[in-house]
Amino acid sequence: MSERSSLVFAPANGFPGGSYRRFLAPLSRQYDVSAVPRLGHRPEQYPVDAGWKSLARELEAFLEPLPRPLVGLGHSLGGVLMFMVASRRPEWFRSVVMLEPPLINGLAGVGFNLLRRLGQADRITPAGRSRGRRDHWPDRDEARAYFQRRSLFRRFHPDCLEDYMDAGLESHGDGFRLVFRPEVEAAIFRTTPGNISRYPRLAVPGAVVNANESVDAFHKAGRRHARRQHMRHEIWPGGHLFPLERPDDSARRVQELLQVLHGERT
Repeated sequence: MSERSSLVFAPANGFPGGSYRRFLAPLSRQYDVSAVPRLGHRPEQYPVDAGWKSLARELEAFLEPLPRPLVGLGHSLGGVLMFMVASRRPEWFRSVVMLEPPLINGLAGVGFNLLRRLGQADRITPAGRSRGRRDHWPDRDEARAYFQRRSLFRRFHPDCLEDYMDAGLESHGDGFRLVFRPEVEAAIFRTTPGNISRYPRLAVPGAVVNANESVDAFHKAGRRHARRQHMRHEIWPGGHLFPLERPDDSARRVQELLQVLHGERT
């Protein structure tokens, strides 16, 4: 490319953008990289509401002043929101990549929406676990030991765990607490969109990437979404948090995928 493009990254629910420092560092050699610090913590302007509509507006406001066209990259929650903004503002984007997006479509979407209307959101999403998670520690060492014991973090690259602690903890009272508040995390899970299949076809090149160790429902929903939206669909190694488990390999694969989407290789 003769000029550097802007690449903007939106993180997963519960993870501040700074958690992905190691994953994003290789991309900064080719792109001007911006990472969204966090979403969902400005309730006066952007409350967590049904279908993440206000969260998409919050992301749109973050993107608006950035140089265009944008390369939109998002993980989990961030991937879905990036797609939602690109559907509304296609003229802003050069391409969109959704990493492990929690898509709800097909017959599974019908069942999901029904159970949610019956008040079962905490049973069919991770909201129940988020609601009761510990969020305060007397010092960083105890926080680190706590995260290392949890299965969610056990496979993190050591640098990514440190990046998560740097970005995800703040001084509070006589210790440290989570920057991304558990009650917000739970509310976001409860309001996962069930109508993404109704969005118009994406007008820019795009891709959906699923993890080979992710649940089969994610794979099926990802394939459906990619087929409907005329996006590429790929399966990469790792679990749902593969950008934080395998940051170097994941960054290399993103670079290669973007070259394909941008017509720089076949």
